[in-house]
Amino acid sequence: MCTVTFVPTKNGFIFTSNRDEDPQRAASKLIEEKRGEHTITFPQDQGAKGTWFAFSNRQQFVCVLNGAFEPHIRKSSYSMSRGAMALAFFDHLSLDQFIRDFDFSGIEPFTLLVYNAGDFREIKWDERDVHHKKLSTNAVQLWSSPTLYTDQWQVERALAFKAFVADQQPTQNAIVSFHKTQLAFVAEALQARLGSEIPLTNIPLKTTSVSSIEGQRKGFNFIFHRTDGHIKVNKSTF
Repeated sequence: MCTVTFVPTKNGFIFTSNRDEDPQRAASKLIEEKRGEHTITFPQDQGAKGTWFAFSNRQQFVCVLNGAFEPHIRKSSYSMSRGAMALAFFDHLSLDQFIRDFDFSGIEPFTLLVYNAGDFREIKWDERDVHHKKLSTNAVQLWSSPTLYTDQWQVERALAFKAFVADQQPTQNAIVSFHKTQLAFVAEALQARLGSEIPLTNIPLKTTSVSSIEGQRKGFNFIFHRTDGHIKVNKSTF
């Protein structure tokens, strides 16, 4: 939800996401449900009951990061959670229809990464406008939530990850491990984001899980690991 990477491979790609959240909202299970002709699988947020990462049996996935371009002041309530919005994508016939027809008003700012059978897009909502662009599937990429990471932190993390990929040509499991160890949330990041000179303590945030999809021609291989070791799931759509 807060740090996401994309790595092209010989046969497809590896897409991996950290969820940096209050441990009380850590997913307790994977949900599988039918939405029309789609079978959707996702870890469920124990609080809002939505998700930050979901995929279908039709070469599709969505992933949400908090914030769009910069930090924002949270309102007391919103019309819909970002996790419910992410699942709503699967109710639309196409990605373009979702961007055109979905009503994003009243939703907290977000960055939504969507993969739809080879069409890879970034959608940002800043509470005023929808910004979207097509993404390359041939480049190593990293996104960090602007609500937790300054521009400098984002650049340094991206450079470190690209160096790791160039050096290791890593497997999906190796990337998941890197996310757990090198891209995990640390209090110093939020301290820099807030511009605090005093170290922050007792922050109710940590990297609670890592989710990863290895996309290949015939389907996905999905890994979900809670960082406390309580849940480890491997699932494929081949």
